[in-house]
Amino acid sequence: MIKENDIYSLIHYEYGLPYSGDYNGMRYRIARNPLERVFGKKEKGEATLETTVWKGPFAFDTTTEEKITKEFPFTEEGRLELVEWLNTMYETDKDKWKTGKISNILKS
Repeated sequence: MIKENDIYSLIHYEYGLPYSGDYNGMRYRIARNPLERVFGKKEKGEATLETTVWKGPFAFDTTTEEKITKEFPFTEEGRLELVEWLNTMYETDKDKWKTGKISNILKS
């Protein structure tokens, strides 16, 4: 299960950097949308937390698999919602994600 403290706090995304991770073959990427550095700026503009999942083992930029993306409010509540969504996505299709684990691919 992905936990709240597995995902960076909002300030990380204000630097214009995405975060990507993996949970049992389900890869995910979280980024501020728009992806730009706003840390320290008075006017940060409207933003969302764009969250994408796909089957591993490949990185976001190189995967050819289907990606599923959902936007969440750029708030602490939105961050918690996206953690819940990631866990729901995993639980909904466990068998699919497990085939994306690098250890399973290396065995074949």
